Amino acid sequence: MKKSTRLLLWLSLLGVLLFFAAATAVALLIWDHEAPASGPRALVIQLEDGIPDAPPQGAFVLDKQDFPPMLTEITRAIRYASDDDSIDSLVLDIQPLSLGWGSIQELVDAVHFFTGNGKPCLAYSDSLTNKEYLLAASCGEIALAPAGMFLVNGLSVSTTYFAGAMEKLGIESNLQHVGDYKSAVEPYERTGPSDAAREATDSLLDSVYANFLSSIAMGRSMDLQQVEYLVDQAHMTPDMALQDGLVDELAFRKEFIEDFAGEDPITLGRYLKKVRKAENKRPWIAVIYTEGTIVSGEGSDDLWGSSYVGDRAVIRMLEDVRMDDEIPAVVLRVNSPGGSGLASDNIWAAVQRLRQEKPLVVSMGDMAASGGYYISMGADAIFAQPTTLTGSIGVFGGKMNMAGLYAKLGLTTYQYKRGRNSDILSYTNDFSDEGRARFREFLESFYDLFLSRAAEGRSMTRADIHRLARGRVWTGSQAMENGLVDQLGSLDDAIEKARQLAGVREPTGILRLPEQMTFFDTLLNDLSNPGDDEEVVARLLSLLSAGQRQAIQNLAVLDRVLQRGGVAAMLPVDITIR
Repeated sequence: MKKSTRLLLWLSLLGVLLFFAAATAVALLIWDHEAPASGPRALVIQLEDGIPDAPPQGAFVLDKQDFPPMLTEITRAIRYASDDDSIDSLVLDIQPLSLGWGSIQELVDAVHFFTGNGKPCLAYSDSLTNKEYLLAASCGEIALAPAGMFLVNGLSVSTTYFAGAMEKLGIESNLQHVGDYKSAVEPYERTGPSDAAREATDSLLDSVYANFLSSIAMGRSMDLQQVEYLVDQAHMTPDMALQDGLVDELAFRKEFIEDFAGEDPITLGRYLKKVRKAENKRPWIAVIYTEGTIVSGEGSDDLWGSSYVGDRAVIRMLEDVRMDDEIPAVVLRVNSPGGSGLASDNIWAAVQRLRQEKPLVVSMGDMAASGGYYISMGADAIFAQPTTLTGSIGVFGGKMNMAGLYAKLGLTTYQYKRGRNSDILSYTNDFSDEGRARFREFLESFYDLFLSRAAEGRSMTRADIHRLARGRVWTGSQAMENGLVDQLGSLDDAIEKARQLAGVREPTGILRLPEQMTFFDTLLNDLSNPGDDEEVVARLLSLLSAGQRQAIQNLAVLDRVLQRGGVAAMLPVDITIR
C-alpha cells in the first residue's frame, strides 16, 4: 500500500473516530453524574484477565481519568476505600486471571488492609483455580457458581528444552554462563535440568507453595495440615468445595452481589476517578514502571507479545524526576526477568545519580531477577512480595552456530577475515579454543562487576554476595532472609517508605511514569512515524500452536538481548509457576 493512500485512510478513520468521540463526550457531560447516596455503599470490583501492572498505552479514551485501571491502582483504590466513610464493604467479582504470584499477593495485601479496618469483603467467582482462590481466601466469605469449577490442586513448573530440536535443525549452541545456578542456557543445551537447576527450582517451588498453603489456612481459619490434605484431594466440583469448607455458598452472580451490595453499588470505574483525583496533587511521589526484558535503546512491545524496557527511556525518566523540585522521592517499580547486562548497568548508574539528590525505593512485582535485580540493588530500600522471583546474580552469553541449518537449507557462506579472531562472533562457526577463552574472560569480568555493585548496594562483603549469587533465583521471602531485599510489602508500602525517607509529613500525590497515551496520541504518533505493515506477520503467527509461538518468542527475546555479543543477565525465559 502506498504511503499516501495509507495516510488518507488513517486520516479518514481519524475523522470518524473524532466525530464519535465528540458525541460520546457530550453524552458523558449530560449523563455522567451520580445520584446522591442515602448512606455508605459497597464497592464492587470485577477482576478479569488483562490487568496491566505498568501504564498501558493507546487506550481508546479522551480523558486520561478514564484509562483502564492498572493493578497497582486497583490495590490503591481498595486501600483508599478502607478509610472512606462512603464505602462500607468490598465485593470482588473474580474472573480467571493470568497475573503472577506477586501481583496476586499485592491484591491480597490490599484486601487485608481493607478488612483490617473492620470492613467486610466478599468474593464471588464462576471458576476458582490456585491463584484466584488464594485471592478469594483473603475475603471473609466466598461464593462459587453452582455449575462452576473448583480446581485448587497445588503448584507446578514446566520447562521446555530445545536441544533435541536444535540438533535436528543443525544448530550448535555456543553459550556460556557464569554461576552454577545460571540455568538460562540449559534449555538450549540439554534435554532436562542439571542438578543445580533442579535444586534451585525445587527450593523456589517449596517457598511459593508454603506461602500458598499458609495464606489459605489463615484466610479460611483452617489448620495448615488440613489445607494441604484438601489441596492434595483436588476435588473439582462446587459441592465438594462447599462440603470441605473451602467455599461458603453456591450462588449465581447477580443474586449474590445484589443480596450483599444492593442494587446501587459503587463500581471500580466510577470510584477510581475519585482516587485518581486525590492522587493528582503536589508534591508527588514519582513511580517509574520498568516492565519487561531490559534492552539497549528506547524499548517497545513486539509482535510476539514481549515487552522491552529500554535503558534510554528509563534513564530519561530518572533524569526528569531528579531535576523536578516537586518530586521529593521516587519509587522504581521493577517487574522484569532481566536482559542486557550493559543496559542494566546504564540504568544502575542513573539510579545512583538520582540517589545523590533524593531517596529512591524499589518495589518488586512478580519478578525482579538478574538484570531486574541489577537495577534494584543500589536503592535506599527494596520491597518484594513473598513470592517475587528475584536474585539470579549471574550472567550468560555467546552465540548459536547456524552452519548446519544453513546447509540443510542449501545455503553456503564464504567469509573473508583479517585478524585471527575477527570471526569470534560469527554465526557460522563454533568458538575456537582461544575465542571461547576470550569470551569467558568477558563474562567473568561482568560477573565480577555485578558482585561488586551488589556488595556495595547491599552493604555486604563480596564473598557473602557470591555465596548468594552464582545465578541462583530466590523468592522474596528467601531474599529477605538472605539480606538481598529489605522488607516484604506492596507498592503502596514502598511509596510510604519513600515519603518517610524524604521527610514529607503531609499526604502526597502519585505521578506514574511513563505517562499513559490515549488512542489518539498513539494514532498521531503512528501517522508521524509510519512503519511497515505487520498484519501479514501477525496472521502467520496466529497459525502456529501456543508452544511453537512460545519457542520462537523465547529465541527472539534471546536474540535481541545477545545482539552484538552482549552479556545477558536474565532468568530462564519460561520459568512460570502454575
